[in-house]
Amino acid sequence: MNLRENYLCVLNHGKPEFTPSYFASACGAGFGGRIGPWFEKGPVGGGRDGFGVMWVTPESGGGAHMPLPGEFILDDITKFRETVTFPDVDALDWEAEAKKDLADCDRTEVAVDFGSGNGIFERLAAMMGFENALTSMALEPEACYDFYSAVTDYKIKVAEKVAKYFKADTFTNYDDIAMEKGPFMSPATYRELIKPNHKRLNDAVRDLGMIPIYHCCGKAESLIEDFIETGAAAWTSVQPCNDIVTLLKKYGDRIAIMGGFRSNGRAGLPDAGEDEVRAEVRRCFNTYGIYSAYVFFGSRLISTMDPKVKAAAIAPLHDEAMKCSIGGRK
Repeated sequence: MNLRENYLCVLNHGKPEFTPSYFASACGAGFGGRIGPWFEKGPVGGGRDGFGVMWVTPESGGGAHMPLPGEFILDDITKFRETVTFPDVDALDWEAEAKKDLADCDRTEVAVDFGSGNGIFERLAAMMGFENALTSMALEPEACYDFYSAVTDYKIKVAEKVAKYFKADTFTNYDDIAMEKGPFMSPATYRELIKPNHKRLNDAVRDLGMIPIYHCCGKAESLIEDFIETGAAAWTSVQPCNDIVTLLKKYGDRIAIMGGFRSNGRAGLPDAGEDEVRAEVRRCFNTYGIYSAYVFFGSRLISTMDPKVKAAAIAPLHDEAMKCSIGGRK
């Protein structure tokens, strides 16, 4: 198997020849590779997205796009239909977007993964802040469900364009619903308001010929069976605050686990030495790579807007991952 075949084998719950590293096995497009279409997180450098949310790129956040603190465009979820403007998906030049994102991608050797930023919960939080979003879910669940359903309709339209123009192998839905200690909301609330819409999106993604992947940071292991029931083929980026070994042993025949690297640990810090970074990569492969459902994924918390500095900081992580991945070929 080449890198692409081996990686897709894991996502299809088969028996890979070696432990894949996401970065070597997939070409990230959309939010997975850059910031994605401007209407999700604003234009490069900051600005308003297609919903009207203002995004900024502070140095303290490493230049990552984040909603402008304190500015909310939605203060009453029951009035979202009168307040929220959804982007015109047809207005984007999707052919040009795909050509730009996939310019350096060899599709015969690697898979194409399109990252769809701002899942339904993240979208509500971007519009009204986390506290107001969670309060709205508790006080106005029906209105929140209707909002999530409307955003899901929009996401399905995006997926249709991705399937046509990117011809992506996988479609990753980025929707963080957890923090390091556990989910932001109760399991019942997740299952009532969010899970049905995640499943509807994943069903549509599969119908379009792509493999659905779910991204969720934080400690969300208590909901893994729900993730499986939504049809997600993989959960990324699984942090070590979850019991990854137990997840691989118990659920590896039904869902792939992507992650493992302690991004918020010593190896993820800007002043970590190259030996520390490489050692953490090897720990991941040695601990989790013995399971066929594991895909390595990791990042470092480098606070800089200089792409060359970022690339240099990530280089030893990617290099060691490739050595461990190919070196472990059975």
